[in-house]
Amino acid sequence: MQAFKRFLLRELLFTICVAGIAFLLFGSLLADYYLPIFWIMLGVIALLTGIFHYSLIQIQENQSSRFSQRFMMISGIKMMIYLVFITSYAFMNPEKATSFLISFFILYLLYTVFEVILSVRYLKKKQ
Repeated sequence: MQAFKRFLLRELLFTICVAGIAFLLFGSLLADYYLPIFWIMLGVIALLTGIFHYSLIQIQENQSSRFSQRFMMISGIKMMIYLVFITSYAFMNPEKATSFLISFFILYLLYTVFEVILSVRYLKKKQ
């Protein structure tokens, strides 16, 4: 559980940094592309990243023999949630879909890199 607390602290700091940079960029250079749903999108991605990492830790501690299978299942569920979120917004707001998709992709990429780095560190310590 200590590993998850450390991860949550790092994720909180990372989210604050991303939010600060986004606030500055949307307040100046990218003001025309600002979407109010950006903050919800940031929250959803941060929340799912935390839940996914918690699941990863639980699988590693309890069922390490089935780690790969469970990891792929959880990754698939996460992708489906993201897909539903993206398509729902894009169909309801087609005029803003491009800005939304670019923002989502950037956040997804940032959080995926963050999660992979911390997950690999955690898994290397366990072995």
